[in-house]
Amino acid sequence: MELYLKKIELSDKEDVEFYLKQTVLESGSIKGFRYDDGLDFNSLYIKIKEYENIPFTSYEQSNYPSFQYLIKRVKDNALVGALEIRPYLTRHLDENFEGNVGYGVLASERGKGYASLALALAKKEFYRLTKQNSLVICCYKENEPSKRVILKNGGKLIEEISGVLTAQKYKIEIGDIND
Repeated sequence: MELYLKKIELSDKEDVEFYLKQTVLESGSIKGFRYDDGLDFNSLYIKIKEYENIPFTSYEQSNYPSFQYLIKRVKDNALVGALEIRPYLTRHLDENFEGNVGYGVLASERGKGYASLALALAKKEFYRLTKQNSLVICCYKENEPSKRVILKNGGKLIEEISGVLTAQKYKIEIGDIND
């Protein structure tokens, strides 16, 4: 059960459109993908590339760099989900409990351990991009599957804020990962 992360390219139009439509049908929202409404795929791809090139200057900046990936299964190249890495926390990401990594797994692929494997891959990619030894990831306390994935990947609860739902912020120590 091997997975890989694939940076989105123009050739991924079919997978990206499928993922976006499926996640909205399944949950009413888009997980693991930085999406701007009203864009066709080519415009979305241009935006993804622009996000990759946003310079990080400070915690206070309003926009932030991000890298977008598809989560794919090695044995058949099937789409499993999507993942976004935000290399640097800004005040917006921090205060809104968004963290360095966001991911989503298609409903048809849930319960197979793919989210845990994808987060493990994200940790390696995050380290490769930043050389930072820890990352922040968030979920709702009520989302037991996501919480289990985070804990399985070494997450330690660092902050919690209660409302209708309880938002949780975790820190994952990465350590030294060989590229």
